[in-house]
Amino acid sequence: PCDDTLFPGARQVFRLRRDTGGLDGVRTSKDIIHGIVSVDADLAGPDHLNHYARGHWVVENRLHWTRDVTFHEDASQLRTGTAPRAMATYRNLSLNTFRLAGRANIAHARRDLHDRSDVFAVYGI
Repeated sequence: PCDDTLFPGARQVFRLRRDTGGLDGVRTSKDIIHGIVSVDADLAGPDHLNHYARGHWVVENRLHWTRDVTFHEDASQLRTGTAPRAMATYRNLSLNTFRLAGRANIAHARRDLHDRSDVFAVYGI
């Protein structure tokens, strides 16, 4: 349990170790993260906390990482007005269009459908 003076409303502090590596089974790195949850220990078991930690990474891997690596979003020099938000919206529209078309590899789909109207068939255009 946490000290309520430091973390009001917090109930549990947890530590999660994540080993990553190649398909050959050799570990190449180890990450340790710490978290604070506001539920009691009986509701925040290891399986429950692992589920939520993995859920966070699904969003990171499916959206943010894809937008950064495939669309080079972090390298964008758009900084003024609503242009950054508009471009993020267009990138999300592109990602979802590719996924609706059944494309799992977004980078490949961008290369394959570049300058073609096939992508609009998803929307019946």
